[in-house]
Amino acid sequence: MPASNPESIAKRLWWLTLLRGVISIALGLAAVFSPGLTVQGFFMLFGVFSVIDGVVALGTGIVFRGTSWGWTVFQGSAGVVIGFIALLRPNLVAAVIVVFLAMWALVIGLFQVAMAWQLRGQGQRSWLWVLTSGGVTALLGLYFLVNPEVGAAFLTVTVGIFMLVIGIVMAFGALQLRRRPEELLALMS
Repeated sequence: MPASNPESIAKRLWWLTLLRGVISIALGLAAVFSPGLTVQGFFMLFGVFSVIDGVVALGTGIVFRGTSWGWTVFQGSAGVVIGFIALLRPNLVAAVIVVFLAMWALVIGLFQVAMAWQLRGQGQRSWLWVLTSGGVTALLGLYFLVNPEVGAAFLTVTVGIFMLVIGIVMAFGALQLRRRPEELLALMS
């Protein structure tokens, strides 16, 4: 068989998928068992990305002066500032994001409560479920609004569980691919 067929490639490169799975599992475990550290690390990585992206946008805006160069320079400046804020105060950035999500949940929950009363007035039996859903959503929004650090940890744990599941699936898939690379051919045809 030629070296470039999918079965041959799968036999040689299955370990890359396994490596991605193991890394995902490790990050998932870190997020579940150290959510505060994970939040800080994530926003520090975001800060590095934002600074680099901002510098590139600034350079693009300055070098290529055209119709929208001012907006590009503004975007680059904002990216650099936001990046440095994320690097210097990652927990603050996480708290701001959680506050926005909490306000969204509070507003959505209150709208659901209002909708429940309207459904009740129309004689709909589902009003109680809508009221319960809206009440729980609004209360969680209020709780995370008052305690953004808990909300950040909660979101991190949720992402960590997702990463664990994805990592396990990837690792299992890589081992299956190593044992039966011909299945890749069946998937591709």
